[in-house]
Formats: sequence, C-alpha cells, structure tokens
Amino acid sequence: MVWICPICKAPLTLKKLTWQCENNHCFDCAKEGYVNLLPAHQKRSKQPGDDAAMINARRLIHNARLYEPLAETIVEIITGTGRVKTLLDIGCGEGFYDAHLTDRHPDIAVYGIDIAKPAIKLAAAAYPGHHYAVAGSSHLPIETDSIDFALCVFAPINDEELNRVLRPGGYYLEVGPAPRHLWALREALYEEPREHSAKQRQILGTTLVSEGQCQYEQTLDNLLINALVMATPFAYRGQREKRAALLARENMTLAMAFSWRLFQKI
Repeated sequence: MVWICPICKAPLTLKKLTWQCENNHCFDCAKEGYVNLLPAHQKRSKQPGDDAAMINARRLIHNARLYEPLAETIVEIITGTGRVKTLLDIGCGEGFYDAHLTDRHPDIAVYGIDIAKPAIKLAAAAYPGHHYAVAGSSHLPIETDSIDFALCVFAPINDEELNRVLRPGGYYLEVGPAPRHLWALREALYEEPREHSAKQRQILGTTLVSEGQCQYEQTLDNLLINALVMATPFAYRGQREKRAALLARENMTLAMAFSWRLFQKI
C-alpha cells in the first residue's frame, strides 16, 4: 500500500478497519471500502468537488459507452509503456477508466483519489479490488517514488506533487479536450463558441515522450444529451434560452475529441 498520513506524512498501515500511522493519526474505512484522507484544513468548501447530480450524470454517460474509445486509447498507451505495477488515477471520479484498465491488466494495483466524496463512494462500491481515497491533488496522500504510472483525465494537478510520487522512469498521462471537443454543444449554447486551447505546457523533472489525439463521433438521444450537459460545466453556462432548446432536442451527433500527452520522469 502507498497511502501516507495527510497530517504527518508517515506511512499508513491498515489495522482491522482503520488506517493508522506511527504517530497514532487514524482514518476509518467507510463501509464501501474507501478512506477519507482529506483533512478539514485542505478543504475549500464544506462539500468540495463535483456534486452528486453531476457524478450520477457522468456514471450514466459512461454506462452508455460514450467515452469507451477514449478509455481504450488510455489502456493502449499504458500497455505500451511496459510493466506497470502501481497506477494512480488523479481525479478518478467514479472509476470508469480504472475499470477498463484492470479488465485488461488485473495485476496492476490501482489507486484513485478524488476530492468529491460521492464519486469515491461510487468507485469503491463498484470496484472493490481497487484502492480509493478522498483527497485533493495539491496534497497527494501517496508515498514518494511509489507510483509507476499516474493518470489524470480532465482534472487539475499539482506538478510538484506529481513529480514527488512518481518513481524515476515512471510515466504520467495527461488527457484533456482537443480544440473542438463537443463542438456541437458549444454551438448550441453560445453565439460565438471558442475552441479549447491546445495543451503545450512542460512539466519540470519530466520529458515529453509522445502526444496525440483521440477523435470519434457519438449520436445521443434526449436522455444522454441531458446527462452530458449535466456532467459538464455546460450545465451552468451559455444562454438560458439556448440551453433549454438544447435540452429539448430529441437527438444530436457530437464530435468527441481529446488530446493526450505522455511524460516520463527523468
């Protein structure tokens, strides 16, 4: 196990149903199997992260396989790096990409963290073979140099913390929207839609190994249109009248477009 105490940074050991460090800081396992490693002083709000409605909408669109081609691409990239023993999913949500990985590689130890407790509860209940914790990316409760592969899909990340937890030679895969991801939604909501900015940043202590895009189309019915809007920031953006018209549509075809960049720790 790679969990560390979020208070004193000492390794955590599981004793019955409680994670405990040498300084007697204790963290109980929830009935779903996850542990909350997000101290009150690291929270920016009472209930940080995505709310339950957004998380449930995301579970619906994942169950409908809207993001399955992206999940398959991620698994192929991980497979191509060679032997991976430990993987950390930063901002793991309800564990959709983790499940695809262990379907193909059941020997990989998967750790997932998310600041939203409702998402972690779903992930832990659905995938008891994985290890999940409520935690933020700015203070990863993970041992130094313990992770072979880190994954981040559409989530914020702290570069220093990422570099700390990756072992030398370990990999980091960053996935975000390509410029015209969900373009039809943007056209439906805005008078002058803007493309997403292309990722070009470098990460200190790593080298860029490869990069690419995953693009495909999906046709959505009204239920999935509503779920996709709720699962994204579009739920609160755009003109009210345009959003109402969009949510009333019977169907639409969307371009799904993602950019990925694979880094290796030097």
